[in-house]
Amino acid sequence: MVAASLKCSRLRAMSHSTSGTIHRPNPGPVLNRARTVLQEVFGYHDFRPGQAEVIGAVLGGRDTLAVMPTGGGKSLCFQVPAILAERSLTVVVSPLLALMKDQVDALRQDGVPAAAVNSTVPRDEQMRIMEGAANGRLRMLYVAPERFGDAAFMAVLRRINVSLLAIDEAHCISQWGHDFRPSYRDLGNVRARIGDPPIVALTATADPLVRDDIVAKLELREPVVHVAGFDRPNLRFDAVHVKSQKEKAERITEKLRELGDEPAIIYCGTRKKVEALTDHLQRQRIRCARYHAGMPDEDRQRIQEAFARDSLRIIVATNAFGMGIDKPDVRMVLHHDIPESLESYYQEAGRAGRDGEPAECVLYFAPRDRQLREFFIDLSHPEPHVVVDVYRALVSHQGRRVHIREVMQEDDEPGVNAAVLALVESGLAGRQGQMVWATRPGGEGEIDTAVLEAHREHSFQKLDAMQRYAESMTCLRARILDYFGDEGHERACGNCGPCVAPPAARNVLEGEDEELFQALRAVRRRFADEANLPPFTIFNDATLREMARRRPRTRTEMLTVSGVGNVKFERYGEAFLAVTRSHARSAAAPVPARATRAAADAPIRGRDGKTIAPTARQTLELYRRGFDIPRIAAERGLAVTTIVGHIGDLVMRGEIDDVAQWVDAATVERVRAAAGPGPIGPLGPLKEKLGDSVTYEQLHLARAWINRGMRA
Repeated sequence: MVAASLKCSRLRAMSHSTSGTIHRPNPGPVLNRARTVLQEVFGYHDFRPGQAEVIGAVLGGRDTLAVMPTGGGKSLCFQVPAILAERSLTVVVSPLLALMKDQVDALRQDGVPAAAVNSTVPRDEQMRIMEGAANGRLRMLYVAPERFGDAAFMAVLRRINVSLLAIDEAHCISQWGHDFRPSYRDLGNVRARIGDPPIVALTATADPLVRDDIVAKLELREPVVHVAGFDRPNLRFDAVHVKSQKEKAERITEKLRELGDEPAIIYCGTRKKVEALTDHLQRQRIRCARYHAGMPDEDRQRIQEAFARDSLRIIVATNAFGMGIDKPDVRMVLHHDIPESLESYYQEAGRAGRDGEPAECVLYFAPRDRQLREFFIDLSHPEPHVVVDVYRALVSHQGRRVHIREVMQEDDEPGVNAAVLALVESGLAGRQGQMVWATRPGGEGEIDTAVLEAHREHSFQKLDAMQRYAESMTCLRARILDYFGDEGHERACGNCGPCVAPPAARNVLEGEDEELFQALRAVRRRFADEANLPPFTIFNDATLREMARRRPRTRTEMLTVSGVGNVKFERYGEAFLAVTRSHARSAAAPVPARATRAAADAPIRGRDGKTIAPTARQTLELYRRGFDIPRIAAERGLAVTTIVGHIGDLVMRGEIDDVAQWVDAATVERVRAAAGPGPIGPLGPLKEKLGDSVTYEQLHLARAWINRGMRA
């Protein structure tokens, strides 16, 4: 957006720059109390990286800006202090209603008195909530930024002891950010109107320019700025080049077939593409639903709730399916089109694997994809002359109201709406519905064309960085971390497409552990249905998997499972213990079974004298029984690419003596010729040379065979 750019330049140096200095206070013994809350309320046994520093600063009464990756536990940075602040209220500003609801539901399940006031809450219930806040019955109140314009709401809030103002998704306040929202712009003057509490601002994606802007707009006082590492090691990144939109749909279909029954999100650049891809997937008998801003609100809410409650596993969406996604067990995020920036991409891709389990993030890129994003830049950041021309056109009507379509002679002139918005917010124009008018002549000199051009150029620079990522043949994780200024990382991560590592095996349980996990999910489903809640607000999958492996038999043992706090145990613990106890008894009884399992897990050495990992050994055994790669993958519940990785390693080690059943001799020779002399390294350059006539799976196995021959 360009509106506020008309009033002043955002390029001037900020008076509270955060780019060079990170203040680290001594949190002191108060963190011991915070750890107690963390364990007893939320069931976690220690802080994640960065949480202790941020919580310590907040508990010390300091203004704080926390930049932490998605899934890094930002919410706990204000939730734990809120619980510790007795006889006071923490007000949380959140941009989306769905996000508020999920967080409030989860807090209530943990026994924390929390509520939300927004447009979906009836007025009488809003009054009851605010009365509860005034009487000290609430610890946390979630609100949308627009709520501070409600006089009745503010009158009550001013009578309450507000101990902390938490601003989630704080990058929305900055016009230099990727998700600027005008409703966030006025948050800087809220603090003084509610008793002057300290502020904690939190975001997952903010470069130094955006961080400076957040500090300036919120008027943070000598803030503690904590920038945690941006790396998400459990995410595997890939960028797949395709020749056409048809090929994208085919590749996405193939990828989703590998997923099994786990959740996935596919992002598309436009509503039309969402519709087309959804129709294609449904014709391929992949159950999915569409989601975009052109759908009725009730349909969007129904689909989002179905996804949250595990009754729908695949969503095809525009970025309207955005920051409200709090589902922790999304195993795959695919991008049909490139986003506008790496900030947008990392936030959207980061919705995968929030539970810390392995997940995949794949971007599909075709040569003409950039054109769509350039069109959107023209819409939201028009060239300066468009803004000037729109103003002149309005002035020519001498204050009369005209339909916005009549403003410019060129009906398809991109950016007219953005230009009108800029003029309205600068006081040079007015608007009511589709009718617009000039408020006064002679204001052309107040239009800061230099800043308009700076915003436009900034958007193109972000798009350039996004395209370089999509076209990269070097480590994608390193590119992301370099972009965000995260230093000290490896130049090759070993877990992305160009680094050629197969996807990490998903956290799949086997045998009795899997049976127990499914039994625990059934118990969770019953509780969730009874309470009309998403299942993950009871316990997430990672917690249930840990229960299935550890099979707790007592309250004490159950409370050592990550994610099981005291209140949740009192509500649900005995029901889950009843299941784990029964499995613990059946598992402990047959000694021969234990011995068999121990024998199966015993180290086995290969022909090279080195130990074969148990997972690779299972793949080898199925191969020797005559299973092909797709059947091995299906039998083991793993992705085909994971099995290909096992096969490649086994070929290199001499456990498999031929690759002819997967790659014919002519293809091997083509790969050898394209690679040139010496061992073959990363496959990205080879794929560029050979194109779609050779798959990555064939390349992987051909490389293993060729490199093995060079070792001999």
